[in-house]
Amino acid sequence: MTFFLTFLGLFWCTASIVALATLLTWRERAATPPERSRRLLAVVLPAAALLLGSVLWTLLHVMLLWGPGAAAVAAQ
Repeated sequence: MTFFLTFLGLFWCTASIVALATLLTWRERAATPPERSRRLLAVVLPAAALLLGSVLWTLLHVMLLWGPGAAAVAAQ
């Protein structure tokens, strides 16, 4: 169970980083500088905060999963 949850957590982190890269690429492809600024403020920064927060939360829980005695808690 620990390996499955670890794999799932690492998959989530990878998917979040890919989503962040996609957002940054989408921002750069805007036609005009004002449009790029609008995309940055309206979409990219809030989404980046959520994605990076979820990555940190996931990595914290994966580390806690591998702590002593955590396997018994995860099995419940």
